[in-house]
Amino acid sequence: MKRRLLCSFLIALAAAEWLFFASTSTKSATPGGDFVIVYAGAKLANENPLALYDSQAQFRIEQEALHSEGYEARFLYPPFFALAIRPLGRINYAAAYWVWTTFTIVVYLAAVLLLIREFLGNAAIIVLSAIACPAFHWLMVSGQTTALALLIFVLIYIAVTRRLYFIAGALIALLAYRPQFMILLAPICLVRLPRSAIFGFIILLFGLFLIGAIGLSLDSYLRYWALIREMTDLVRLKIHPLGFFISAYVLLRTLGSEMLATTGSLGLAIFLGYRLFRHWPRNDNTHRFASWFASAIIGTLLAMSYSLIYDLLLIIPVIAFTFGVAPRGAKAFVLAVLYCAPIVYFFLGSSAINLTPIALAWLFVVIDRALAESCGAVLAVKAQQKMSST
Repeated sequence: MKRRLLCSFLIALAAAEWLFFASTSTKSATPGGDFVIVYAGAKLANENPLALYDSQAQFRIEQEALHSEGYEARFLYPPFFALAIRPLGRINYAAAYWVWTTFTIVVYLAAVLLLIREFLGNAAIIVLSAIACPAFHWLMVSGQTTALALLIFVLIYIAVTRRLYFIAGALIALLAYRPQFMILLAPICLVRLPRSAIFGFIILLFGLFLIGAIGLSLDSYLRYWALIREMTDLVRLKIHPLGFFISAYVLLRTLGSEMLATTGSLGLAIFLGYRLFRHWPRNDNTHRFASWFASAIIGTLLAMSYSLIYDLLLIIPVIAFTFGVAPRGAKAFVLAVLYCAPIVYFFLGSSAINLTPIALAWLFVVIDRALAESCGAVLAVKAQQKMSST
C-alpha cells in the first residue's frame, strides 16, 4: 500500500513538473536562462575564440540572446568543452536550446537505465524518482550541464566494479569539464586503484588539454584560469548572489567571514577525504564499494567551492546504491529534504537552500555508518547468489 502511494505521488509530481516545464518553455520566446551561458561559449568559440573568456564579450551575446540588458553570467568551462559544444553556436539560440535539452534528457535517461541494470531492487521506484526529481526538471528548463556529471559518475562506478581500471581513470579525467567534481574522487581513486587507472587519467587529461590548446590556443587555458579567479573573487566577496549555491563554503560564507568559510570548507574537504581514504573497501569487502561511492558523491557536493542546486541530481546514484530498502527515519527525512530542495527554494526563497549542506552532511554520516547488509549494490546480491549456488 505504501509503495502504491509513493508511486502515485511520484507520478503526480512528475506530471505537475512536466506541465510547468512545458508552459514555461512554450510561453517564453527565449527559454533556458542558464543555457545562454553555454550558448555564449559555443558562439564565441566559433566567431571569436580569442574572446572566449572575456566576460564582457560573453555578456553581450547573453543579453542579445535573452533580450535582457541586465543579464551577466560567466562561461566557466575549459577550452576542450567549448570546442565540444561549438556546433551549438552555429544555429540560433532557440534551436540550440532544444538540441541541448534533448541531449540532456538522453544523457540523464542513459544514466538512470545503467543504474537500474546495476541495481536489483525496486527499479520502478528508481525510475519514478529520477523522472519526478525536481532538480531534473529545473535542469531541463535552465539548460545546465549536471546530467553529464551524473552519467560520468555512474560509468566510473561500473568501470571500477568491473575492474576496468584504465577506463575508470579516463572517465575520472572527463570530469575536468567541471573540475570541482574531481575534488575527492580523483585523488582517492587514483591512489587506491592500480597504476593503469593513473595512466588512463593522465593520458585522457593530457589529450583533452591538447585538444583545447590546438583547437583554440595554449593561452586560452590561462584566460580560463583568470576568469575562474574572477568568479571566485565575486563569490568570496559576496558580490555574486549565493542563493543557488549549496556547498559548505557558501553556507559558512553566509554565516560569517570569508576566512571562516575558506578554512572551514578546506578543513571539511580534508576530513571527508581522510574518512573516504581510510574507508576504501578492501579486496575481501568489495560489496561495500557502492556505499563508499555514494559517500564520495555526497562528500564532493559538500567540499566543492560552490555547487548549484542542479547538482542535486547526483543524489540519484545515492538513492540506487544506498537505499535499496525503503528508507525510514532520519534517512528518509534527509533524502526528502535533498530531493525537494528546488521546491523548497521556490516557495521559501534563496535563504532556504542553506539548509541543504546540513542535510548533505547528515546524509554523509548516515552512509558512512551504514552496515554492509544495508547496501543496495548488485555486487552484494551477486556474492550471495554465488555462495548459495556453490
